[in-house]
Amino acid sequence: MHFQRPPADHAKLVYCVHGAVFDVVLDLRVGSPAYGQCEAFELNAENGEFVYIPKGLAHGFCALTDESTLVYKVSTVHSPENDCGVLWNSIGVDWPVREPILSTRDQGFAPLADFESPFRYTESPECESPAGMDVARTVP
Repeated sequence: MHFQRPPADHAKLVYCVHGAVFDVVLDLRVGSPAYGQCEAFELNAENGEFVYIPKGLAHGFCALTDESTLVYKVSTVHSPENDCGVLWNSIGVDWPVREPILSTRDQGFAPLADFESPFRYTESPECESPAGMDVARTVP
């Protein structure tokens, strides 16, 4: 589950242009009613859906097809020194793959229970999801 720490934190718009992915968003904002909770979506080239992910939420995905391509639009540039993550299997998600292929970096992230979040919750009721995560899912 990936994100960038402040001051390089960013919002993301994510969509799939080839194949299909199981897409997950995790709320890391201290004080949020949805802190530590996840929402999952299937994004694929056919459904044309996309997910807006505000600052303070981590993002991860699992490819559901042999070849998948995601497109990211982000509000800041990549900042390797602020790149961070939470261990994928520590967040209570029923992933569709039990033994995924992971990078060394992804295997080394701290579990959610040990993570100290730099993010703080501020209300924005105009785009709250049912879980209170402020994730906007758009269906064409």
